Amino acid sequence: MDKESIEYIEIIDIEAKEIYSAEEKQYILERVNTERLLQQKTERKSKTYENYTKADKRDILKELNEKRLDAQKLELIKKKRTEKKQIYQFGIKVFYKFSHMSREYYIEVNEVKKLSSRPMIMTLYYKIFGELKKKDFLMKVEIYSDKFFISDDILRVYFKGYTLERERAVV
Repeated sequence: MDKESIEYIEIIDIEAKEIYSAEEKQYILERVNTERLLQQKTERKSKTYENYTKADKRDILKELNEKRLDAQKLELIKKKRTEKKQIYQFGIKVFYKFSHMSREYYIEVNEVKKLSSRPMIMTLYYKIFGELKKKDFLMKVEIYSDKFFISDDILRVYFKGYTLERERAVV
């Protein structure tokens, strides 16, 4: 009998058992490890690595640079929306105030971060006789603008752009 047939018989004997000796466990582990190494080697050989031309590399770098610039512009506009804006505090809540609206509407500072280009219902506050009242509006922001787009009516959507009140200059 040759060595392969002996191994085959040993494997059949080992498969039939439920409890293994230390040598059998070692043999199984070695066998599994060699199969794993062979599989890894074939996977490495099967992967083909593309060779990029200088034009391809230039195009990829240009695309990555455009994405970086877009992200940078987006962050700049986000910062511009809330930078140097007047902050109001009523009780424990902190608000920004919208300018040029029909009424003095306020939005919570932490709610501004939740806004995206997808319209969503947001609660704005207004003061009546020293008391804060709530009203729901449909709001969104656009990546190209530093304004907040607000629709008075949730059903008949018509967005108008508003900015936050700027900080007052201290003289």
